[in-house]
Amino acid sequence: MTACNSKSTEKTIEKISAVNSTIQTKVQRQDSVDIKIDILKINNQQYIQTLKDRNFSCLLSIKGDTIVKEDHYSEAKFLDINNDGYKDIRVFGFTNTPNQCVNYLYDKKTQTFKLIDNCYLDITKIEGTDFFYSYERGGCGDLNWESYLSKIENYRLVNYGYIHGQGCDFEIEKYPQIIEIYKVSNSDTDEKKLFKKLPYQKHIKEFRDKWTFIENYWTRSYKTFER
Repeated sequence: MTACNSKSTEKTIEKISAVNSTIQTKVQRQDSVDIKIDILKINNQQYIQTLKDRNFSCLLSIKGDTIVKEDHYSEAKFLDINNDGYKDIRVFGFTNTPNQCVNYLYDKKTQTFKLIDNCYLDITKIEGTDFFYSYERGGCGDLNWESYLSKIENYRLVNYGYIHGQGCDFEIEKYPQIIEIYKVSNSDTDEKKLFKKLPYQKHIKEFRDKWTFIENYWTRSYKTFER
């Protein structure tokens, strides 16, 4: 149970302490990998979190059922992804894409966490709606990017809209700077239909302006993408 699998070697418990209702157990494995066990209280239930060399490794229920299986993760965050009043789980891996992750929603009926299929980024909910939006790098030093407008339906992320931002300033005569906005006409095939084109520099004058543009555009226009 200590390492969320049956391959753990013999261990020596170094320290046990209680801090803010969280039991922390630090364990030193014989192969010099530091393992730390935390008993976390999430949504009024207890879970067993394992860290290896300070990186998140896996999560079990207090009964030993696997919630997040062991993998090469960097950290886990416990936050309310869908704004329903319950903590969810977002787990980040070791990747060149900083916001790449897997997401689990808490199901209050079964009192457990369920993986959101087809969801690999740190999606953000548009307040007062069922929609979420994402951001992902697209190359050229992050000057090219893309963003999806989506909903979570039956624990699967379903896309409704898409923005491609072409902000690269290299060979702009051949590859002009532009923002292309698409409606996703078929969620199964992710087929897209061009909806609108916007001049890039008019809407995104500075590098940091793209995140404000994405948030504002989806917040104002999400109704246009309803199917």
